[in-house]
Amino acid sequence: MTHQSKSFNAATRQCLPSIQQTPESSFVLKRSIPAWALSLLLHTTIFGILILVLTQVRNGAGNVENRAGGIVLVDATSETTEYLSEGDLEQTSSLNTNSENPPPLTAKNDLPPDLPGLESSPGMISGAGESLAESLPGADSLIIGPQFTGRIGGKVTTEIFGIKGTGSRFVYVIDCSESMAGFEFRPMLAARQQLWKSLNSLQKNNQFQIVFYNDEVKIFNGELRLYFATAETIENAKSFIERVRPSGGTDHMAALKEAFKFAPDVIFFLTDAEGGFTDADLREIGRRNRSAAIINAIEFGERRSGNLSLENVARRSGGQYIFKNINTLRLDGN
Repeated sequence: MTHQSKSFNAATRQCLPSIQQTPESSFVLKRSIPAWALSLLLHTTIFGILILVLTQVRNGAGNVENRAGGIVLVDATSETTEYLSEGDLEQTSSLNTNSENPPPLTAKNDLPPDLPGLESSPGMISGAGESLAESLPGADSLIIGPQFTGRIGGKVTTEIFGIKGTGSRFVYVIDCSESMAGFEFRPMLAARQQLWKSLNSLQKNNQFQIVFYNDEVKIFNGELRLYFATAETIENAKSFIERVRPSGGTDHMAALKEAFKFAPDVIFFLTDAEGGFTDADLREIGRRNRSAAIINAIEFGERRSGNLSLENVARRSGGQYIFKNINTLRLDGN
């Protein structure tokens, strides 16, 4: 019995080394789980965590309940912000549709109240074409003001010293330099008389302006505008003409430049100067005469000089030129 036990123990000791764990056996155990399985497990875990995080972010933090996607209106007129859903939007649209199509007004009491300045009145314009164009205000009202309420325009023919001009807008440019007081004041008296006659021949729907000039320019009422030839305005113009006294030198170009600003049809240009326009002046006059006004020139003097520049001013515009001998000039009452 003792001998068998010893033999068994000896056999056991001989077998134990073969089953003891060594580094090589530990590596074999670790490699018993494949690498692809570990990688799959790791990626699956990470993917699950990402899904959980994204789900929380999409739903929002806190206890805000999910809302359906679509157009959302925000009412921020009060201290709090109110969100309107699509259902609210449809209800609002139905209300707006009803407001856009109100029921017809059937009783006088149902009519909307009149607003100040918008009282109902029969329409003045009832058609199209020529009648419509005539009923609309013209661009002349921007220049001439509200003095005349009739129809604007209408051509008329008027004259000064026998030179005629036809149109509806006239500008009279008159030299009032010191030399116009010579010959016993005859040039200025003649200019005044002819100007009064011409003004009285205009119709009240025609327009005019008067430009006196020497070294400076003086215009009727001192305003850059045309006036209707009403009886009252003509009387005021006569008073203006009588107050002008000849003095100073002569600046033709300054006066004509001022006259062109009124865009007239006809300009009557009276002076006792002997021309004095250069070629550059003639070209500038052509550029500034944008309304293509006809310039009728009247020159006073004892004898005509060889300077034809004043005549060229008239001819180039399609106007006329006349020379009046101051010694034989007839005045009304003489």
